[in-house]
Parts: sequence; C-alpha cells; structure tokens
Amino acid sequence: MGGRMTAISGKVSTDSASGGIRLGGKVLHPLWLRERVTEAHALDSISHQRLYQTAELDPDLMVENVLISENRKQLSLQFSDGYQAELNLAEIAIELGLAQNPESIPLPKSWQSSLEFKRFSWNDLDDPNEMKALLTAYFENAFCIMDGTPTDQDSLKQHARRFGFLRATNFGELFNVETKPAATDLAYTDAALASHTDNPYRWPVPSIQYLHCIANGVEGGLSTLVDGMAVANTIAEENQDWADILESTPVRFRYDGPTGIYEDTAPLIARDYRGYVNHIRFSPRLDFVPALDPETLTIFYAARRRMHELANDLAFQIQFPFKPGTLLMMNNYRLFHGRTAFNGKQGYRHLQGCYIDHDGPQCLYRMLAIGNTDTHVRRET
Repeated sequence: MGGRMTAISGKVSTDSASGGIRLGGKVLHPLWLRERVTEAHALDSISHQRLYQTAELDPDLMVENVLISENRKQLSLQFSDGYQAELNLAEIAIELGLAQNPESIPLPKSWQSSLEFKRFSWNDLDDPNEMKALLTAYFENAFCIMDGTPTDQDSLKQHARRFGFLRATNFGELFNVETKPAATDLAYTDAALASHTDNPYRWPVPSIQYLHCIANGVEGGLSTLVDGMAVANTIAEENQDWADILESTPVRFRYDGPTGIYEDTAPLIARDYRGYVNHIRFSPRLDFVPALDPETLTIFYAARRRMHELANDLAFQIQFPFKPGTLLMMNNYRLFHGRTAFNGKQGYRHLQGCYIDHDGPQCLYRMLAIGNTDTHVRRET
C-alpha cells in the first residue's frame, strides 16, 4: 500500500460510544466489522458467500478488545459474544478509502471530437495486458474499436461472448443492419441517422451494444459517436434550469411494433450517486413528454432542442468507417450513436449487432486485476 497505509498505521482502540473501534481516523461499527470476517467456517470455500445470517447477529454486539499485529497486516478483534476474528488490514484500508483498490473500474472521462483513441487488434487480445488496456479505454471513453475480427456470418455471437453473455431481445440474439426494401426502420435504409440511443423503451435498457462489420462495399455510412456525459455537462454549464428539467422530467418511451409493445418512463439524463452521468435516453422518434404546464414544457422543449443540437454538433462527434472485421463495443447508457448517409445502390453493406450487460466487462477487468489471465468469459455450471 506504500505511503497510503500511513493513514491507517496509527493507534487502534475500542470506542465505548459505538461499541466498535477507532481506526484510521474513523469509528467502525461492531456489526460492520463482524460482517467482514473471512474465516473458513464463516464463508463458503467456493462462492465466498456468508454461512450465517447477518440479520441474526446480536444488535447489541460490541468489540471488547482490539490489537494490530506487529507486521501491521492483521487486526485481531474480541467480540462481546465471545467470537474472535482476524481481519486483513489492507482490505480494511481499501474499504475506508485509505488505499487504492486494484479492482476499481476506471472512471469515465468526458471527451469531444478532439479525442485521440487507440484501435485494438483482435489478435492481440489474448495478451492480458492488451485486454486490460482495451477495457480501460472502454470504461474511460465508453467505447472501443477492434480490427481484424473473423467476418463469418453470426461470428459476432462468439466475439461478444468473450466479454459477457448475450442479451436477447425481440429482435433475437443478433440483429442485421442491411439496406432492405420496404424497411421497417430507418436503420435498414441508406439514410443518415441522427445521434440517438437504442431501446429507451425497454426495462432495463440493453447496456452494451456491439456492431460488427461483415461486408461494406459503399462509400460513406460513417459511424458517429458522441459522449453523452460531455453533452449533459455542457448543458448544465450553459443553463442549470435546462439540466434540471432534463434530469427530472419523466418521459415515456414506447415501441409499438409487429412483434411486441414495449414501454418505459424515465428522464432523458440520469446521474449516479457520485454525480457522474450514467444513463442517457434519447430517441426523438419514440418519446412522449407528459402534459405539463406550458411554462414548464417551454423550458423542457428548449432543453431537449439543445441536447439534440449538441449531440449532432461536429465539435462533439467522432466519425470512423466500418471495414470488414471492424467491431465496435459501446456503452448504450452513455453514448449517442448515429451514421452518415451512403448510397445503398453502390454496393452491399452488412453490419450485425447484439447486446450484453454492463457487468460482463467489469467482471473481466476485475479478474485481470487479481491476476486471472483467462480473458475468455466462462459459463458457470
């Protein structure tokens, strides 16, 4: 832990007021401490799940004695019910924020069109360091691009399963983006697609989207990406009233198609407990704002208009072509995506897409962080 451990290397003592202990400038509750025991009889050896019910612990539990080992690696506790425990001090330091957690997912970084990003080679991802670098780029920027993937029909299933488990929808495990006659969606034409997010009408919304290029014989049709965090933060800087209304107004999203009716209601912008933007919902063809009073709706429509302008502003947008073997992995909760127009009569363009959940890449990153170099997701049996 290096110098970070100095903050927890001072004295430790019991705290009579709480029944817990004083450590690293904090008072730790006795039940909080008891829930962190790791002895073999307390945890399952495979799943590491507790073998006892925390709700059944004595609510009046107290720590009667506490010692730190000479090497300052273990914390010895004597509880009022006679239980004795040895806690790992390094793990406690991580939980208290006094030491860095190697498993911590990299924090998001806001970006605009000047972003310089690395494209990764699919054949290099067997190297754990390269896979971890790719995942770091994904968590920071909310996307990554891989080149050189096999382009066999439906091979995307295996590509995506390297990172997580497929999330099937009413469109199937895979969906095909091709120019089609009598298309039921603009995605299946050669028209430009404005910046949007996918499936805001679902509960929950599919998390991570993949687009895999099988064939592309046309010019144009560039993929566009915009950082929703940059857009939301810019709106907040320009007009806090706009930001507040976009983060508080419940908007109904509805898909009414031949294979199903899906509907969900949520604000266009959501933030997590840390204040980071963690969910953008933006699909102007499918949104229905409630019949609020005219003054409120005037503010909402102005804010939504600004959101659209920024999401389609070249100053916020990056563009890149799809070539056979290109695989895009993007966070559908954070990014707007779209497409420039192309001439569908010029040649054949075929992309396949699918979804996985957020926890797949997070799990893979944590496994790599603890030294598990198996970079292929395995299904538990």
